[in-house]
Amino acid sequence: MNEQNAREYVSKLRRFYTDALIYVVVNLGLILIWAIAGGGTFWPIWVIVGWGIGLGVHAFSLGLIPQINGVVPFMTDEWEEAQIRHLMQEKEIKKTQAKRAEVKRAAAKKAEVKKVEVKVAVKPTSKPKPKTTAKKPKAAKGRKATSKKPSKPAV
Repeated sequence: MNEQNAREYVSKLRRFYTDALIYVVVNLGLILIWAIAGGGTFWPIWVIVGWGIGLGVHAFSLGLIPQINGVVPFMTDEWEEAQIRHLMQEKEIKKTQAKRAEVKRAAAKKAEVKKVEVKVAVKPTSKPKPKTTAKKPKAAKGRKATSKKPSKPAV
């Protein structure tokens, strides 16, 4: 705990003690008014219980009731620090994953550009295709050239 945190804690503690003193003085005054008025139903209990719950929560948040911290661990400073570390680690993991994805996208794009360059380099220049013509067999003089299909033998 550094000096700044210690000062904040002491300031909160002083505020709590001031609230506790006001609580006692006001409730004693209410009890006195109740007694002077003749007693009867003890109505100051509503103020004592209601305000007391608020004061108890305030004391609990300052760690003045440490026994309950074991039952409700999320009220401790250690729990808060652990949650902060956990959230920061998650944030770093997400940043790392985003960077990796960006590197993969860049690598894929670079590979795509190389493929295009290779295709362009391999692409043949526009030369005329050589003409291949099948020569027809010359027919003997006086005969026509016919193409005979071999006949199937009779079964």
